[in-house]
Amino acid sequence: MSSRRNAAKLMVEMVKMIKPLKLQMLAAITLGVIGFILSFGIGIIGGYAMLSLLPDFISRGFVNLPFGGYEFSFYIKALVVCAILRGVFHYVEQYCNHYIAFRILAEIRGQIFSAMRRLAPAKLEGENPGKLISLIMGDIELLEVFYAHTISPIMIAFFVTIVLAIFFINIHPLIALVAIASYITIGVIVPYIASAKSKDVGVNIRKNIGYLNGKFLDELRGIREVIQYDAGNYAIQDIENTTEETLVHQLKLKEQVASLQGNTDTIIIVFSVIQALVCTKLAISGAITPSQGFIAVLTQMSTFGPCIALANLGVTLTQTLACGDRVMNLLEEKPMVEKVKDGVNVDLENIALENVEFAYDNVKILDNINLEINKGETLGIMGKSGSGKSTILKLLMRFWDPQKGTISVNGINLRDINTDSIYDNIDYMTQTTILFAGTIRDNLKIAKQDATDQEINEALKKASIYEYISGLDNGLNTRVSELGDNFSGGERQRIGLARCFLTDSKLLLLDEPTSNLDSHNEAIILKSLIEGIKDKAIVLVSHRESTMGVCDRVIKMSELMDL
Repeated sequence: MSSRRNAAKLMVEMVKMIKPLKLQMLAAITLGVIGFILSFGIGIIGGYAMLSLLPDFISRGFVNLPFGGYEFSFYIKALVVCAILRGVFHYVEQYCNHYIAFRILAEIRGQIFSAMRRLAPAKLEGENPGKLISLIMGDIELLEVFYAHTISPIMIAFFVTIVLAIFFINIHPLIALVAIASYITIGVIVPYIASAKSKDVGVNIRKNIGYLNGKFLDELRGIREVIQYDAGNYAIQDIENTTEETLVHQLKLKEQVASLQGNTDTIIIVFSVIQALVCTKLAISGAITPSQGFIAVLTQMSTFGPCIALANLGVTLTQTLACGDRVMNLLEEKPMVEKVKDGVNVDLENIALENVEFAYDNVKILDNINLEINKGETLGIMGKSGSGKSTILKLLMRFWDPQKGTISVNGINLRDINTDSIYDNIDYMTQTTILFAGTIRDNLKIAKQDATDQEINEALKKASIYEYISGLDNGLNTRVSELGDNFSGGERQRIGLARCFLTDSKLLLLDEPTSNLDSHNEAIILKSLIEGIKDKAIVLVSHRESTMGVCDRVIKMSELMDL
C-alpha cells in the first residue's frame, strides 16, 4: 500500500467527504457555537448577578459592562434560559455530528468494499486477512472520532474565539490579547505538540491490532491442527507477545494523555493568573474598573471548554489519522489490471497465448509460453508445484497482464475486451471453494441469481452431490456456517462444481478440481463434467494422471517452457 501522507493533507481529503452533508455540518457548527456561548453565559451571568447585589462603590463600572446594569432577577431568568437552551442546542449539535459521522462511515464501508473488489485478487492475495478486517471494522469505526468530534469542534472553537475576542476588546485590548494567546496555546500549540509526540505510538497500535486480528483469525481457522499437533502453547505465546507489545504502546499513549491533561490544566492556571495580574494593574491605573476586571478574569476562566476539546484531540487524533491514512491509501490504491468498460464484447471461440512471459516480484514464472485453446476441446495442463499452471488460468481471467507477449480471444487482445464480457465467457474454479454464511441455495445462486430449484438440482446431480444435499433435513435450505466449516473439503468442492454447471460459460478453467475427492467420486464428476458441458472449452489443471484421462489433449509445463 502507499506510504503515509502529511496529516494536514489527509485531513483535507477526509473533510472533502462531508460535501454532500455540508448543510448538516453547518447546522452542527452554528448550534455548537451558540451552545458554547450559552454555556459560558451561565458562569458569566452568575458573575453579573453577584455584582448586581454588591454596593455601588464596589461594583463601580458594572453598568458599563456588556449586558451590565440589570436587576438581579433579570440575571436569574437569563441563567435559567441559558441552562435550558444550552441543553437543547448541545443535543441537536451532537445529533447532527453523529448523523454526519455514521452516514459517512456507511459510505466509506461501501467504497472500501468496492476498492477491494477492484484490487482483487492481484493486490489482495498477499495481504494479511486480519489487517483487512481491522481496516474494515476498527479503522473505519475510529474515523467516527474525526467526523463527530473533530471537524465541528475545530470550527466551533474558531468562531467562539472570535466572539470572545470581541467581548474582551470591548473591555480592554490588552485583556483581549492575553485571552487570545491562552486560547491559541491550548487549542493549537498543545494539541500540535501532543500529536507530534504520539504519532508513532498511534501508528504502531493500529499495526499491532491488525496483526493480532490476523493471528486470531489464523489460529481459529486452524484450531484442529493446533490441537492435533499440540501447538497451543506456541500459538498462545505468539499472541501474548503481540498483545504485550500492543499494551506497551497503549501504556505510552495513556501516559501521554495524562501528561497532556496535566499540562493543559497548568497552562489554564498560568494564563488565568496572568490575566488576573493584567486586570489588577489596569484597574489600579484606572484603565478599567474593578468590576470589568472581575468579569474579564471570570470569563476567561469559564471559556476554555472549546480549546480543551481541541487539546484532548492531540493524542486521540493520531490514531484516527493513522486509520484515515490506511483507509485513504486503500481507496486510492491502483489495481494491477484496470477494468475495461469501453472495449468490445466477445463470444468465445478460441484463445491464444503468444510468447507470454510473466513474473511475480521479479521471479519469472512463465517464459515464452505459446498455447492455443479451441472451443469444444478439453485441455489438460500438468506440472510440478510452482511451475505456473495456475498462473496461466489467472492470466486467462485477466487477474494480471503478462509482462511480455499477448493473450487474445478470437484474435482480439484480452486488454481490449470488456472485463464483464471475459467473466461472462469464462468460469474459474480453484481447488479451494469458498462458501458463504447462508443457505446452500444462496451459495449456488451466486453463480446464477435467477436459477430455479430444478436448475439447481440438475447442477447438483452433475456434481454428484444431489443425493447428499437432498438427504439433509432442510435440503437446499440447510444453513452453511462461516467459511462452510460444516462441510468437508470434498463437499465444498462439489458445490463449487455445481456452481460452474449452473452457468452458461464458453470456457471452464478448473484448477485441481478433484484434489479433495477420492478416485471413485473423481471419476463420476469428471464423467459428468465432460457430458454436462458440451461444445465448450475446458482447461483442466491437475497433478493427477487419472484426472487427465478425460482430456482431449495434455500438455506438460516443462514442454510449454521448452517450446
